[in-house]
Amino acid sequence: MPFPRLENPWVVEAMIASYNHVYKTVYKSQYFDLGPIGVSDYGTAPVAAFQLEFLALDDDPQIVAKAIQDYEINGKKYVVDVFHTQPSAKDIKAQYAEHGYEFVRTGPILGYEIPNPVRGEVLEVTKIETKDQLDRANLALYLENESIPVETLTDPYIHNFYAELNGHIAGWVQLVTVFPGTGYINQLYTLSDFRKQQVGTSLMARTHVECTQRGISRMALVSSDAALGLYRRLGYHPLAYFTALRLKQELPPPEALTIPLDLS
Repeated sequence: MPFPRLENPWVVEAMIASYNHVYKTVYKSQYFDLGPIGVSDYGTAPVAAFQLEFLALDDDPQIVAKAIQDYEINGKKYVVDVFHTQPSAKDIKAQYAEHGYEFVRTGPILGYEIPNPVRGEVLEVTKIETKDQLDRANLALYLENESIPVETLTDPYIHNFYAELNGHIAGWVQLVTVFPGTGYINQLYTLSDFRKQQVGTSLMARTHVECTQRGISRMALVSSDAALGLYRRLGYHPLAYFTALRLKQELPPPEALTIPLDLS
């Protein structure tokens, strides 16, 4: 069974299923469940500084490392994600260091139990259901290098919403409902001119309403540092953590380690 070390494995399972579904829809990426590891192959998608993401589905680092070694990496850059319940990753870093991996970062995976449907009207939040609505939102988002992929418009499990303030697009959120019983927030963005004006709160309230209408009672997400305060105010809290690792970088040649003299 995957994730035996976790108290709330559903939050990790929902995250994996949801973001891989979006990448598959938009970029034709692939995901493979190979027993001790899961593999997200992003191909040439412009989504990260690596092409492969290995997910540790087994608690034994030796088994995970062997499965990665047996995979045909073909020179692609990759990271390894290990999931755990406690925020400290000291033991994981030490265990994987024995197999040649170094620490990159640790981050929380937040979860939330949706209460009764949100009371009152959620103002100026529109679910994107037409190409015209998508184009209108993207016209504003493009100015800040954001965009809502057109490939998500007709997918039954991807739901995009935009918020308006005074007739202007103020932000958007993407909800994914591919994992049974759980909604996953894959994107949340507030345009710079509209921050600290309850845009994110309104967008999240709308996703909760959507989930309630669909009989979904739980939420999951991975937060940016900037949005963490918003999610905590709404009641989200860490249910699991992921620690990202990579192969230890080879040392540069000795001459590259020599401090050059300034002869000017």
